Amino acid sequence: MEELNAILQIPERCLVNRKLTKAFFKRNFDLTSAERALLDDPALVSGMDIVASITPASCNVSVYKDDLSDFTEVLIISVQTTEVDFERNQLKIAELIQKHIPYPILLCVYHATTFTLSAADKRINQNDSTRRIVDKTYFSETISQQQPTEQQQVFLDSLAFALLDKTNLKTFYESYIQLLVSLKAAELSGVFTIRTQSRTQDDIAALARIEALQKEISGLQNQVRKETQLKEKVKLNMQVKNLESQVQELLTNLI
Repeated sequence: MEELNAILQIPERCLVNRKLTKAFFKRNFDLTSAERALLDDPALVSGMDIVASITPASCNVSVYKDDLSDFTEVLIISVQTTEVDFERNQLKIAELIQKHIPYPILLCVYHATTFTLSAADKRINQNDSTRRIVDKTYFSETISQQQPTEQQQVFLDSLAFALLDKTNLKTFYESYIQLLVSLKAAELSGVFTIRTQSRTQDDIAALARIEALQKEISGLQNQVRKETQLKEKVKLNMQVKNLESQVQELLTNLI
């Protein structure tokens, strides 16, 4: 996606614009049958590119390593797909890329009119240091290439390389995650606010709790519709109201 460079404003010395082939995945990784099918379907993956490589040599940001993480290089990767089942397929594509490529990756999955961005928390597999375990993946909402919403535009403007925390490559990459979490919070709260790292962790917990409560509310509402006894309907509705008030409190705290 040509617009990606304009959004991220990665220094030219970091740009590599190198093709990432399907053969690379088939040759180097033990793929599941579903992963092979995804790669083999030209309607799902029509092109993959390593857009940029952020390293100490290319941008003078220091390495960060410990027993669980390795931030020696951050990759920006883009994958072109189609608009057919975009919401579902971009999740599959992100899972494939983040699972098999061991580097911290900011991933852009796009088609002609829209795109999403994602990043992931990864830790070193203690049984095989060349592999990573993906603990959590963070996604933006689907963004129009031509007409992002006001909140989305603030998010996109915040992704500029010059604005990110470049204490080291870990803080640099976590800046992307913080912004993705801020956008997710803004979807619910209506306010986009760039968070600190500690506040980001609080927001992640709050968003997970809201999602769990909303699923519980939906289940109770289904029970209400099926219930024939008035007394039980009232009881279930009271539970729904209680959970909704918890959701509202969490939303208030997100603002």
